[in-house]
Amino acid sequence: MVTKKRKKLGRFMNLTTDYGFKTAFGVKHERLLINFVNGVFEGRKKIVSIKHLQLKQLGSIPKDRDAIYDLYCMDEDGAHYIIEMQVAPQKHFLERCLFYAAASILAQAPKGRWDYEMKPLYVISILNFVLNKDNTDCINYYSLMNEKTLTKVSDGLQLITIELPKFNKLLTELQSDLDKWLFCIKHQSELSEQPAELKGEIFDELFEITDLNTLTEEDMKTYEEFYKGCYGFELAADYAREQGVEQGIQQGIQQGVQKGVQQTTYEIAQKCIQEGMALDLVIRITGLSPEELKSIGLK
Repeated sequence: MVTKKRKKLGRFMNLTTDYGFKTAFGVKHERLLINFVNGVFEGRKKIVSIKHLQLKQLGSIPKDRDAIYDLYCMDEDGAHYIIEMQVAPQKHFLERCLFYAAASILAQAPKGRWDYEMKPLYVISILNFVLNKDNTDCINYYSLMNEKTLTKVSDGLQLITIELPKFNKLLTELQSDLDKWLFCIKHQSELSEQPAELKGEIFDELFEITDLNTLTEEDMKTYEEFYKGCYGFELAADYAREQGVEQGIQQGIQQGVQKGVQQTTYEIAQKCIQEGMALDLVIRITGLSPEELKSIGLK
């Protein structure tokens, strides 16, 4: 059953944290990732096998920005998948997806003569915030289209966004495996036990590997750091919104949220660095860029 939202760790990992996300979909549990990705395509595409690739794509020259993915994979046909979990709202998020895509496309390009044929690339982003306020769809698919005819002109690139706040199904309303995955990603850390509605070979494995009782003391400490980073940001956002509402005007709401979240995000980043977290991990937790970290004296 679902228990009241905790301000402390529950029994199962929060899959929106980097630790929980990579535990569920990492190298040792590729069939879970295959099941999830096939669910995202809703029958339009089916993959059989998947191989994890190097997460960091280097720029073509030293001064170029590197791209660091949460998950980067290739299926049996050579199609590539960038899979991201983004907790904190981020300005220009779709443009960030395009940057990630560009780095992957460049990595496919062979040296020498090339006719620009490339394998399809899918950027799947799971968001813990609302990106598209123009519709209520939980999942949106973006492709290269002819604006006049609304026909797809290339299968080379597709951006897929999954907005968790728009997924509001109850346990009794879950039908597809994708429904179950989205419920687990959004609510698993609130569960005290594995519900009957989430039984089965795939989800039995998920609940087994994400049970916090199975972690070593060292792994538990690492998970707690990831959890605190994500949870601290959510608290900051909630507080900033409350302060904005009390001002009573829309402009005050927006400014209060932005200022409060930004300041607290800086504080979280400083705390993470002090605790010895790697810079790449701090960037993923806070959503700050390397330049922003340098601007506040963190390197």
